[in-house]
Amino acid sequence: MRITRALAVVGLCAPLLACLAPALLLPSTTNLMLALLQPLVGFDPNVVHLYEQPLVKERMTALLGPRYDTALQLLQTADRLQREGPLFFVVSRYSPVPELAAKAGLVWNAESNQMAAAIIKGDGVELFSETIANKIEDRAAAAADAQVAAVVPQWPAAMQAWIKE
Repeated sequence: MRITRALAVVGLCAPLLACLAPALLLPSTTNLMLALLQPLVGFDPNVVHLYEQPLVKERMTALLGPRYDTALQLLQTADRLQREGPLFFVVSRYSPVPELAAKAGLVWNAESNQMAAAIIKGDGVELFSETIANKIEDRAAAAADAQVAAVVPQWPAAMQAWIKE
């Protein structure tokens, strides 16, 4: 009798566990990005192949579109991944392609899971940022979309002089 009840309880709980298992086993993209970037702070992004990491490369290509190659050339001159509060970032040191752009910076915000980039050209600054609504997990969709869409990316002190709002 006890075995039958135990099997019945297990039988009822199994579908619930099956629904929860993916959420428990698969970390969020925020956690994955944080786990990737945190130990790399202070290291040369080229030596640790930061731009080749699928998690970073896929988001950069989606974010920058046709400007990806230019931004990558500039960012490859950065000598270290830096952190300022929740912001992880790289900033180019010089331009190997001065005819295309002067500087570039790439920022990931650990609090919002938003990636943003800035490219300085002779005639101004091009800003790129992910819409957070697509990146925030576990939010009520309708209410969150309206509030989250208005979020402006945060920039580290090293890049704030470039950004004129």
